[in-house]
Amino acid sequence: MTMHIHPARRIGWGIAGLAASLAAVTTSTPTAAADVQRFWVATAENHYYAGADYQLYAATAQGAGARWVIFSDNGTCIGGALTNTVPGYIPMVGLTWTPTTAGRHVLTADDGQTTKSITADVQPTQAGTTPRTPPTPTGCGKLQQLLTTGSGTGSAAIGLG
Repeated sequence: MTMHIHPARRIGWGIAGLAASLAAVTTSTPTAAADVQRFWVATAENHYYAGADYQLYAATAQGAGARWVIFSDNGTCIGGALTNTVPGYIPMVGLTWTPTTAGRHVLTADDGQTTKSITADVQPTQAGTTPRTPPTPTGCGKLQQLLTTGSGTGSAAIGLG
């Protein structure tokens, strides 16, 4: 007796297998050595102004490999990217933060294992300046992370030796 399997069932099995593979990738536990070690705002001043650009940086332990870090401002994702993996450099990632409102901002770097936060008190836009528009957040969703991880593109990764 010959058994015929409907093509839709084969496709279903393929999708189920792919979903199981992705679940295994996304639920694997990273090593503790890859946790966010440092998180800072690179600025020469201690003042932050609405509408001005600042660079946020997060670093993991040297030799920890690439890690996806999501940055947020008061709980709202402002971007995410993969840390660099250049041998001899501390794995880091950075992005531009442009606060749009004055007041207290809790900035967070989260690699899925460890979260580091900084509190910044943002002043109103300086007189005589034109507020900048914040960049459109990218790298916030799981799909973007899966598509970007390992591709070597789409991240704002940098490294300091």
